[in-house]
Amino acid sequence: MYNISTLSNGIRVVTENISYVKSVSVGVWIGAGSAMEEYQNNGVSHFIEHMLFKGTQNRTAKEIAEYMDRVGGQLNAVTSKEYTCYYAKTLSEHFEMAFEILSDMIKNSIFSEDSIATERKVIAEEINMSDDTPEDYIHDCLSGLVWRNHALGFPIAGTAESIRGIDRGALLSYRDGLYCGENMVISVVGNFDQAMVMASLEDKFGRIKKSGALRKAQAKLEVVRGADIVKKDIEQCHVCLGLEGFSRSDKRLYDLLVVNSILGGNMSSRLFQRVREEMGLAYSIYSYANTYQNNGSMVIYAGLNTDSLCGALGIIGDEIKTLKQNKLTAEEVSVAKEQMKASAIMGLEGMSSRMSSYGKSMLFENRVYSMDDTVSLIDRVNRDSVADVIDTVFDINRLNLAVLGRIEGEGKNIIDAVEF
Repeated sequence: MYNISTLSNGIRVVTENISYVKSVSVGVWIGAGSAMEEYQNNGVSHFIEHMLFKGTQNRTAKEIAEYMDRVGGQLNAVTSKEYTCYYAKTLSEHFEMAFEILSDMIKNSIFSEDSIATERKVIAEEINMSDDTPEDYIHDCLSGLVWRNHALGFPIAGTAESIRGIDRGALLSYRDGLYCGENMVISVVGNFDQAMVMASLEDKFGRIKKSGALRKAQAKLEVVRGADIVKKDIEQCHVCLGLEGFSRSDKRLYDLLVVNSILGGNMSSRLFQRVREEMGLAYSIYSYANTYQNNGSMVIYAGLNTDSLCGALGIIGDEIKTLKQNKLTAEEVSVAKEQMKASAIMGLEGMSSRMSSYGKSMLFENRVYSMDDTVSLIDRVNRDSVADVIDTVFDINRLNLAVLGRIEGEGKNIIDAVEF
């Protein structure tokens, strides 16, 4: 059973003691991501994530890495559109070492000019690598199209131009505004003594300032129809279709996840079976749902030969049309729900996955979803509620299409190949 506590400076803490394991997973979650940025400083959240590994007042970058390696621990971080998380996993007897390293990085990183210059080059190469990976790049294209003119559509790592303009002052100003108690959550899962963990967290993190210059979450954004054709001399054509979905707190999300499972969420899905297995038009085709604080999207991706593009889009449109006309059978809904429950339960059996689930839900919704809570939300899904979601989400007037590849002409009418 998890416990929710608060440190003296407002940092929310979620802990769960699992006595049958011999490790501890900890994550420090901060509401700082690309959706909180502006065009001029796009990528600053990710830049700061890199800089926290480049040395503190107490340790060099090499010492940070070596400190955890000596005890077989793991230390890493991730930046998303809405959060940055610094996380570690150690054997239970070394949990205080993990707390010490993470708190030192967050409180005492020095942001030296030399390290900033070096890391700017590293991030530029990271951006180049993503741009040279079509399957990654096309998803950024779609995100910018669906959430046009808003930071939610910005690339997480920023652009070559924006990274060049981020200096030490910009990094520190952004960090000082968002790295504060009221914008942080710490989640700890594993085998530990609760009193010792809370005392250590208060000691290590309790002196972080309580308040900062927080950014408001993005409002509900309007999704309108549009297309983005990016010409690039590559062998395959990569295409993403995007529609408006639901926020992470919207109860209809689980209905959409049922639809996603049947439409393109796995190898037995309709799109995979029809486009790949029956027609042989694509090697990779799948769908998924993105969720954010106040927005969400439903995405379909395919990688295929350029000559097969319009044919595949036509089939995707036909499958959506069939979905809208016939909805799902009670048996299909039941099977998808069982798949989702199995995935949720097995996912939460891992300490790191549990830590991640607790941290994110606490950061954005100020609550924790237990395994029973998640199963209950899946159980409430039924054929009628799924039918309503199908009618809501699959709106041709909100369809967005991003295509990357050797497209002849302007390609403006490619979106018309999708009808439903």
